[in-house]
Amino acid sequence: MQFDISMLGMGYFSLEAAAVDKSPSEMVITDKNEETYYIVSREVFEAGPKQEGYKISVNEGE
Repeated sequence: MQFDISMLGMGYFSLEAAAVDKSPSEMVITDKNEETYYIVSREVFEAGPKQEGYKISVNEGE
């Protein structure tokens, strides 16, 4: 079962913009094409996007 992309919230088209908006406890992930970036918690990432091939662009604390 594929995860619901709406749980990722607003997408960013710039890694820099997403990195500036995230809090220290959040991470920035990107889709397989590295076209859209999302700010999520570790729990959200582990609950679906990780299994769908999304990858971490900016880790927590960075």
